[in-house]
Amino acid sequence: MMRTLILLIYIIMSAGISLKAQSLVDNDTTSVDDEDQFIRENPEIEEFVDADIVVPDYINLSSNRIKMNGANWMGLKSALAGIDTTSMAIVHIGDSHLQADIATHVIRDYLQYDFGNAGRGLVAPLKMSGTNEPHDYVFSSKNKWKAAKLMKAPWSYTMGFTGTSVSPSSKINELSIGTVLEDDYNPFSSLTLFHNGKININRVVSESGRNIEFTAIPSKDYTQIYLSEPSSYVTLFFDSVGDLTVFGANLSGERPGIFYHTIGNNGATYSTYNRIGNLGAGIAPLHPELVIVSLGTNEAFGRVDNLEFYKSIDAFVKDIKSHNPEAQILLVTPMECQRRATRTVTRRNRRGRKYTVKQRTGSYSVNQNIRPIRETILRYGRDNGIAVYDWYEVAGGAGASSKWIESKLYGKDRVHHTSTGYKLQGKLLYDALQKEFEDITK
Repeated sequence: MMRTLILLIYIIMSAGISLKAQSLVDNDTTSVDDEDQFIRENPEIEEFVDADIVVPDYINLSSNRIKMNGANWMGLKSALAGIDTTSMAIVHIGDSHLQADIATHVIRDYLQYDFGNAGRGLVAPLKMSGTNEPHDYVFSSKNKWKAAKLMKAPWSYTMGFTGTSVSPSSKINELSIGTVLEDDYNPFSSLTLFHNGKININRVVSESGRNIEFTAIPSKDYTQIYLSEPSSYVTLFFDSVGDLTVFGANLSGERPGIFYHTIGNNGATYSTYNRIGNLGAGIAPLHPELVIVSLGTNEAFGRVDNLEFYKSIDAFVKDIKSHNPEAQILLVTPMECQRRATRTVTRRNRRGRKYTVKQRTGSYSVNQNIRPIRETILRYGRDNGIAVYDWYEVAGGAGASSKWIESKLYGKDRVHHTSTGYKLQGKLLYDALQKEFEDITK
């Protein structure tokens, strides 16, 4: 059922206390806060083959249910009832826990096994923008492109709802987009290219260099391209009119089943997604029945203001709902993690003037900011009738991080899981979703 995964483990991200960066006299040292941010947004990745999923006894399986908070998911019932003849879309939005598509890959595989594979779904030009990309697709070009990333504001180009944008340096260009062949074949019969500005598709070419007949239908924010035959890899040759930025593509098999779209960006928070301004409108063409939001870890490495965090969640949810009124929303809490301790050190610059800096130590402790972040997400769900998956509790609650470290489910940074940990997380969230899907279809 599951394809063999070549999975990823983040190994160097150090979780220090994130404070406002301070200016250091004469640049004698680099701020711990700046270094922290750089590491969290630019993780190094190690590849290895993962083992089977084993559920440790400290996982709270009795809590592995979605807290509905009065949310009515019956609208999903009709979508699931017609899954034999049509498709249903789920959009999962998050931070670096999602960008590499490890846990979400597991969820996608399981749900598509149960309900049918409608296609790979949303892919983004992450590698083209200079960051890590999931292993199961290709989004590349032989031309020179300039990039903008979510966490590198202000943006030089229009920021896409995927959290990344690439802009060609010339007017005549090509893009190669495809799925990677592993244990199965995941062809697509159409692709929706999301972009800002006008684009004219001149040719579509197969991996072997053969021209493929196509029909391109332009729209305001995307171009729909229908292919005359299913393909797993195509190159689009096109010219652009005016400024053009490309955000991603939706690969559809034009067949019944589940789409499980993932949007993940290293370092992302609710507020950084809110800065895009068009996230809700951006995902609307995907026609999501369910939007899952896994954020909160990065907020826990800054100063936590519960009221401001609550407002950020509210702005995010309202933006999604305003453009996707039929979509249900599921908020996911972050689990306990750890951060490296820091100490304040007094130094003298070349003129003999004293200044203080934050310096990392070799010890770690539980990040106490996770708990108020979790409580705020739970409270927002209760206040607004929004479903919540309490990953904090399911993963083991208070003290879980030490157990995950001992079980090799956390990586060296004690913030990101190993691939085994992500695979476990994906399986548990799938189980919780499946329970709700079973209940609403009875």
